[in-house]
Amino acid sequence: MKYPVNILLLIFLFITPVVLLSQDKNQSNYGLQFSLGVARTLHYNQPVNLIQCDEGCFPEEQKPKISPTVNFSIYRDFNNKNSLKLGFGSSSYRFWEKGQSNVGDGVTFVPFESVQRWSFYGFTLGYRYIFNPEKKVRIFVENEFRYEIPTQNYGLLKSGLAIQPKIGAILSINNNWSILVEGFFKSGLTIYSDKNFGEDYRPYAYGIQLGVNLKL
Repeated sequence: MKYPVNILLLIFLFITPVVLLSQDKNQSNYGLQFSLGVARTLHYNQPVNLIQCDEGCFPEEQKPKISPTVNFSIYRDFNNKNSLKLGFGSSSYRFWEKGQSNVGDGVTFVPFESVQRWSFYGFTLGYRYIFNPEKKVRIFVENEFRYEIPTQNYGLLKSGLAIQPKIGAILSINNNWSILVEGFFKSGLTIYSDKNFGEDYRPYAYGIQLGVNLKL
């Protein structure tokens, strides 16, 4: 999917919330949020062969591995319940695999095991709803669309679009500072592998993040 198409898709998906929320401006401010987390990552329809080797590599089993996440976001609060966000971050997709690799003669195969890792930068656009804004501990749900770009040329992989719903809680420390914890599930909406490759790599991840939020 080309960059302009993804950008137009994100704009379209958020036109309705922006129009509705902009009508309520009793309280309007901005916040900065930094969060760190961990996730278990894998992909649909495994095993998917993402290894380039001249002799031929054929994975037979793939299992999830733990990967870190880092995110920085700017929130625009339209009232005490509704917010829109823009963000940037990085994450990785890791998985363990075992299979058979040809030694070079086209006939003899030997078993192999390895851990694969693919790192991506992510640009996010999201919406947060807080159920009980008057409480010290506030429960929220959030959904974001994430456009992910490989941090280097992996050959077989390309940029992709993912959706990431979350649920969590915010604990207010004072009028400006708060801390939060959130669980999330991220799923690729598009195929992250080159269409000429012949394998459809669509990753997913689930995990937990801890963060700190500063009201400006």
